[in-house]
Amino acid sequence: MLSPQVQIFSKHEFPSLATETTDENKGIRLSYGLGWGLYWSPLGKVFFKEGHTDGFRNYVVCFDKQRTGMVILTNSSNGEGIFEYLLETLLGDTYTPIEWEEYTPYDKLPPRPPLVVHKEVAIDPKSLDGYVGRYMFTPDVVLTITRAERTHLFVQEFVRGSGEPKQELAPEGDRRFFSTTADDEYTFEVDGHGRATKMVLHTDGRDLSMKRID
Repeated sequence: MLSPQVQIFSKHEFPSLATETTDENKGIRLSYGLGWGLYWSPLGKVFFKEGHTDGFRNYVVCFDKQRTGMVILTNSSNGEGIFEYLLETLLGDTYTPIEWEEYTPYDKLPPRPPLVVHKEVAIDPKSLDGYVGRYMFTPDVVLTITRAERTHLFVQEFVRGSGEPKQELAPEGDRRFFSTTADDEYTFEVDGHGRATKMVLHTDGRDLSMKRID
């Protein structure tokens, strides 16, 4: 469980759709075991695990040789902003790869822009049939669109076949939808028959294009 299985070359841990790689973490042998993240520090082997969902941010880190560790549980989407200071102050941990995890301390975060206020509109329910399908971002990352009740859709991300929780999408226009649980928007490009050929995910200031594969 605590032996390296997969070496980590990604530039950052999240989002999972990012494809940028780096060798910056070779020195600490950043990797994953079976369920646990691993790296090596001047104090020996360290294992860690993150966890998050909307409204919660959690973290655990353990120094194997010293038999010391910390579990952090927060009920805030901003909870990760205190991780670095807690680890350094209470555990003396200055080795956790905070930059790879993108855990920016709360007092170094730039002012957040206000969230976009979405307004659901009425659309023809029959148009939803043209959006249902699978959209590929990379060969390992596929998003599936299914129908919900009324004029809503569901989106579900699959990474190497493993599915994330579904998100419900509400219409903001004939071909534009917004997540009801996250700050994400989705736009569909359609052919002359109203069948989607491409989907674009608008998230975190980026536009991620995905081609329909069935």
